Amino acid sequence: MYFRHPKTLFSFILLIVAASISSHASTLKSVLDRGDLNCGVYPDDPGRSAISIKGHWQGFYVDFCRAVAAAVLKNPNYVNYVEVRSKTRFTSLIDKATDVVMYSSTWTLGRESTYHVNFPAIYFFDTQGFLVRKSSGIHSIADLDGKSICVTNNTTSQRNLEDFLAAKQFKTRIIYSKGDQFFRSSACDAYSADKMNLLITLENNTDRKDEYLILPTNLSREPISPTVRDDDSQWNRIIRAVILATILAEDKGITSENVDAIRSHSNDVEVTNLLGITGNIGEVLGLDKNWGYRIIKSVGNYSQIFERNLGALSPIEANRGLTALWKNGGVLFAPPFK
Repeated sequence: MYFRHPKTLFSFILLIVAASISSHASTLKSVLDRGDLNCGVYPDDPGRSAISIKGHWQGFYVDFCRAVAAAVLKNPNYVNYVEVRSKTRFTSLIDKATDVVMYSSTWTLGRESTYHVNFPAIYFFDTQGFLVRKSSGIHSIADLDGKSICVTNNTTSQRNLEDFLAAKQFKTRIIYSKGDQFFRSSACDAYSADKMNLLITLENNTDRKDEYLILPTNLSREPISPTVRDDDSQWNRIIRAVILATILAEDKGITSENVDAIRSHSNDVEVTNLLGITGNIGEVLGLDKNWGYRIIKSVGNYSQIFERNLGALSPIEANRGLTALWKNGGVLFAPPFK
């Protein structure tokens, strides 16, 4: 093809760019046009994501689905929960069956490249460990040599365990199975997973928790994050902002109960920016000014989400550990909302 005039060539290039952009409709626009959020969750044990006896989805990850819907669609209930598994949590994004996946997925650089996904923000800092029976005589990692360990396939826990055993040259048998097999039979001497996973598994599989022990050693670091496709930077920023809004709210002492009072009199610029009184964060994200207010009012701050699903107000009674706020001995904080 030959162009006689430079302006013609320039116009042709603009058409190509425009066609390319239009072929990748923004996730935000798709969600707004559809009227609900397709949020991927794993049908799991109570605490993380499960359907209650009344038929409602609930859990830590479910609450973050609701937080996104509150920010984007102005209603936390406008969520279509899409069940995903360890094998489909990333492919569901690429296939556009989900807009975001709220799952206990560990952020790794390899996953970003392999699956073409982004990890917008860490919403839980975990470590991998081992669950054993006290009667087994296993008190340390060294005692696992020659034993059998259950681990879920297609997870970072599997790869971490395989690498660890190879490095230690342990003669340990790996059984690819979820934690329930550890409780049903004696085939596994131990079960390895993220420690929060171990606590939830323990809570939901036995009435005799005092007969089990989580070894004190940490096998790995596990930064847990939602996942989105890597072709939409605006949507990545929105999901990140939602997570960070709940963290900042806890840091500033804003709860679902006091958010209206604080909104009416606060002079803290980060608070007023978060709650839409000042600044233009909502506009920059492509949302309205009240996006952060709706999250806190309808779902709560990070502490409220954690405590009712995983912490002191739940049967799991997990402590925050590394996921405590930075000023409480943890590593959780939000960047300045300025």
